[in-house]
Amino acid sequence: MSSHLRIGACSLIACGVLALPAGANAADIQTAVSAVSAHTDRADSALDRAVALFERNSDRAARVAYAKSRKQMGLATAAAAKARRQADTPDEHAAAGAATAMLAKEQGQNIEQLVAALIPADGADENKIAAAARADTKGREKAIAILTALLAHVPEQAKPGILKAIAALSVDRADETNVAVKALVSPKVSNTNKRRVALAIKTSVDGQNTASAKLAALIADPNMPAQSKPGLQIAYDNVTAEHGSLADILSRLSPRMPAFVRDFVTKIITQARTDAQGMRENHPTGPPAGTPGGPTAGPSGGPGATVPAGPLAGTQFGPPAS
Repeated sequence: MSSHLRIGACSLIACGVLALPAGANAADIQTAVSAVSAHTDRADSALDRAVALFERNSDRAARVAYAKSRKQMGLATAAAAKARRQADTPDEHAAAGAATAMLAKEQGQNIEQLVAALIPADGADENKIAAAARADTKGREKAIAILTALLAHVPEQAKPGILKAIAALSVDRADETNVAVKALVSPKVSNTNKRRVALAIKTSVDGQNTASAKLAALIADPNMPAQSKPGLQIAYDNVTAEHGSLADILSRLSPRMPAFVRDFVTKIITQARTDAQGMRENHPTGPPAGTPGGPTAGPSGGPGATVPAGPLAGTQFGPPAS
């Protein structure tokens, strides 16, 4: 992931776009948010290096880079948790939301890289990487729930940014799925770690199903900003489509998987198809025109600073830039 995706969300706070009132607590939260940006940036670079080194069979150097990546992710996780724990005012909660979104975006990026690294890695390295992939999958899904809960505590002008982050984190998992399926059929990945990969897929499917319900509720909520509803609707439709695509890919390649993995994957296929059908049958609609948050409601401010590219493109976590 290019660094501007992570820095973009943080810079909304650091540059005063989401200006926190002066005070020790606000300063601590700004420090924590900046720490999340710095640590995820270092984690991303270290993981890129680790994957490249594993692919070149430079295992010793790869282990050092991998360990650095996981250490930095641990520090980023702790900093994001600290920001949420210390947040008290609406602006502080919004800042904590930005930190959570940055961390979750990095976790999502990590999953694809970690699973890809399973094929060239061996033994204990492979075991650690598989466990990390599952942990980051859990972290991303947890972040969606955290951000949804934060909506009740942030300023109105911060809600579109939080909603965009929720939508972005709920979708865009096709590459992740393709890499995971390759690991499930690769003779170079141990059966134990194939099981871990399958469990990570199950966690992702469960997470998307939960996210679809949250997206539907947000679309129907008259208190959510109208300008965010189309993006939420697109995310809901994409979750539905991704469930169907995942089921098709797993079904096509499941005959090449070990029997014990294939049995588990068959259950995931059934679940994904059932979930997708339920999503189609319960397709959400927004509140009627003329109600708060309905189609006639417009944005409350002018354009503000935004994340410039990627799935979080346009995300704004604070009031418009002056």
